[in-house]
Amino acid sequence: MSGADTLGMIPLPDSGSDSRLRRIGSQILLTGSVVLAFCLIWELLSSWEDISGSRLPFWPEIVLSKPSEIIPAFFEAITTDFVLRHFWVTFQETAIGFVVGAGGGFLLGIYVALVPTFRKAFYPVIILFQSTPRVALGPVFIAWFAFGIGSKIALAATICFFPVLINTITGLTVIDENAGLLMRSLRATRWQTFRHLRLPSSAPTVFAGLKTALTFALIGAIVGEFIQSNEGAGHLIETAAFQFRSDDVFAYLLMLSLIGLALFLLANVLERRLLFWHADIEEVA
Repeated sequence: MSGADTLGMIPLPDSGSDSRLRRIGSQILLTGSVVLAFCLIWELLSSWEDISGSRLPFWPEIVLSKPSEIIPAFFEAITTDFVLRHFWVTFQETAIGFVVGAGGGFLLGIYVALVPTFRKAFYPVIILFQSTPRVALGPVFIAWFAFGIGSKIALAATICFFPVLINTITGLTVIDENAGLLMRSLRATRWQTFRHLRLPSSAPTVFAGLKTALTFALIGAIVGEFIQSNEGAGHLIETAAFQFRSDDVFAYLLMLSLIGLALFLLANVLERRLLFWHADIEEVA
């Protein structure tokens, strides 16, 4: 057998883009199969009354609509300007609350991590506020900021503040001991140690907090709208539930779930772009 024939029998490695596309396609197929099976079971159980001839349904339709009713309501909702305007309000509250809360948590986390005396004095206070149910602050924020968008932004910022703060402190304080000794042996300044060691090593932990805070900001905005609001996705859900329009309620919930998923995937893409070395390590592992 010639060398050329032997070379032709050796499979060439797939390119990185082809491998990534295959992995994404496999993930979509698996997740889609699970969602489809879940919806089929849901539809069958919702139609149990028609199949069995019994007068007692598996669950009342007024409580839980069928997927065959929710899906048309979803497509109607995403094409209705009235609904989209309310969801745009919720998106604004989420985005502004995330920027304020996550930014404040990151900056304060840096200061707490780099000043040992302040960390010893302030960290118990952080734990105290972290254990406080911040959703209960909703009425307080309404009293401070009235019924406008400000109270929802404040609640969203408060809820997403602490995950970023805790993760930033943890990431900046837990570093490799040998790397720290190396920086000291090189007589690196405090700023050089922070820039070249602490900040890069803490980046994956900080991004984990940011991704968690992003979904928390959306939850905070919705909870604020539930408490008191005449606009936003939370107001739409509350109104539809009060009018027993279960299909619209689940259609709005599906829209919120997709928004939360899109925000999470966006943060994940940003993390892979900025922390390319961390993403490469994960893929090899």
